[in-house]
Amino acid sequence: MEAEIRYLPLYPDEHGTLFQESFLRDSPNILPRVLPEHADIADTVRVIDVAEASGGKVLRILMNADLDEAVGFLVDPRIEPPLAPLSKEMEKKRAENHWAWRLEMAEHIASKLDPGRFGVQAMYVIGSTKNATAGPQSDIDLLVHFRGTKKQRQDLMTWMEGWSMSLDEMNFHKTGLRSGGILDVHLVTDEDIANRTSYAVKIDAVTDAARPLLLKDGACQPDREGS
Repeated sequence: MEAEIRYLPLYPDEHGTLFQESFLRDSPNILPRVLPEHADIADTVRVIDVAEASGGKVLRILMNADLDEAVGFLVDPRIEPPLAPLSKEMEKKRAENHWAWRLEMAEHIASKLDPGRFGVQAMYVIGSTKNATAGPQSDIDLLVHFRGTKKQRQDLMTWMEGWSMSLDEMNFHKTGLRSGGILDVHLVTDEDIANRTSYAVKIDAVTDAARPLLLKDGACQPDREGS
């Protein structure tokens, strides 16, 4: 890494790993030519001159460290790379903490949510956004203490879906990635909280507790045991 050399291991049996094995096996092994003193290990170690083996083509590799994915392909060296070098602005966006803006948006959504309209008692953020480990494709996990009617539940989820799609568009402009919606909303009831079932165990948990969010105009404070 210090020499700015990126390594790309290939695991043939790993799901999602595809490569042209014949190119690696059938191309001339130039190890005896470049290191004749080690020709005896040519059956184990293969060194390939890509241009020589492919008729003048070069190997280009595109890597995304955030997604831990890469693709390599042979191409005429006269063809311009499909991706231009990143601008300083794009570099700045890549360096951005993905969890920070997600947490900010979770707080903003809570501040706009009318608890009386949607039958909401309290709202929390959990998961990678709360723990500051969110990546470019991470959801924003929201935990909602719900006390409303069936109609209010439907209205609430529709309202949340609008936010989810809007935030997904924001994330696309930041990272170039889409997920079809970025909010993951978990509803819990009074019964869930009383029985400590479902995601309700996160409320006032000893470890990895849900982070309370202030609702619109401070109208609804987070739950506390015995409330």
